[in-house]
Formats: sequence, C-alpha cells, structure tokens
Amino acid sequence: MAIGDSIPYNASYDCPDCTGFVDRYAEAVGAATGQPVHVLNLSDHTGLTLPGLLDQLDGYTHDLAEADVIVVGIAHNSSELAADEPCGAPMDENDLPDWSKVDRASACADASAAKYRPQFEALFSSIAALREGKPAILRTINRYNDWIGWEEANLTPEEDRTTKVILDRWDAMLCAAAEDNGFGCADIYRAFNGPDGLEPSGDLLGADYTHPSDKGNELIAETLVDLGFAPLA
Repeated sequence: MAIGDSIPYNASYDCPDCTGFVDRYAEAVGAATGQPVHVLNLSDHTGLTLPGLLDQLDGYTHDLAEADVIVVGIAHNSSELAADEPCGAPMDENDLPDWSKVDRASACADASAAKYRPQFEALFSSIAALREGKPAILRTINRYNDWIGWEEANLTPEEDRTTKVILDRWDAMLCAAAEDNGFGCADIYRAFNGPDGLEPSGDLLGADYTHPSDKGNELIAETLVDLGFAPLA
C-alpha cells in the first residue's frame, strides 16, 4: 500500500507510459517473498502536504492495518521553509521559495526541521502502531532536489547551495523521524543529487522537472529495494 503526494502517484500526464516506483517495488517484493502482491496506491495528486495527510489519516486506518507493505511518500509539497524568520522573506508571488531572499540558511534549515519533525513523528508512529505485533515492511522516501538544474528557476550557484543546506537538514530530519518509528528511509536525495547533494536531477525527472521520469521511478524503486525486505523475506 502507498500513501502520499503526487510523487508516488505516477500520473500519466506527468510521466507518459511510465511504470511508477510503487508498482516496480511491489514486483520486487513479490519476487523476494514468493507471494502475490496486490497494489493499493492511495497517493494523492492534489498538492497534498504533510499536515493534510495527517488530517486524512483516519480514512486510511483499515487499509493500513491490513497492509503487509506500506510506502509513504509525503516529502515534496510541505514547504522546507518554516517561516519568514529566520529564513528572510522567502516566498514569491507563486508561493514558491525565492532563494535569493533566504538569509541565514543554516538557521532557516534548523527552524524548518524543528517545525516538521513532530508531524513526521506523529505520522510514522501512528502507522507503525496500526501494524504493531504484525510483521510489515514499512518504508518512506525523502525529497530529491528539483531546484538545481531547473532552467525556469534560473538559480545562481549560491542559491543552489542554499537549497542544498535546506534539503540536507530536511531529509536528515525526515529519515531520522522515520527510522525512530520502525520505517526504513530510502535516500533518493543522494540517489538523484549525488553524494554532495549538488548534482542536477536531470533526466531522472520528467518534462515538468518535478515528478520522476521512468528512469527516476526505476531508481527510486531500486533505492527502496536496497533496504531489503525484512521482516517478510
């Protein structure tokens, strides 16, 4: 079962003729366990954020409690910028970060991580509690950087580095919250953006330079597979 935002959704208009990572991962789980796998992808292509997913989590309770494999993908739409201070005046007229106005990047990153950590803790702990006493593969993904290399954003090298500071802290926080609650966290940030976090995602993203391409979906699935299949295999 998968829940989350449009990254696991795999809409045909985002990635025509693509096989999403949820389906690819399900196939790998089936091969590893020798059991048939029924895919229930309840992710959402409506700009869903972490607070939004928490608000509607009760609606998934039955399915989550019955799922032997749960993949959560809710890293992308929740803003990495916690507030105007200490981040400066970061949002533009399209409600997107204006990276040229983000000052005190390290303090901004800390504030953002501190704001969202309790929400991720609540999400992962609630899901884990539904499977308590029953073996399950619990997985999540962190956030790749789709700012670096996005031509329309036209970021300077300094602004690229600012996005890296924020994403470094954001993804470390997300994975720590996941792992503290029994989830394996697939580091697609480093898979897409390299060990230093500064490589463009390039052809791992589709035409909108937001959602994964078929190649990107394949890499996300491989990163999930690399975490193994315990306790089911």
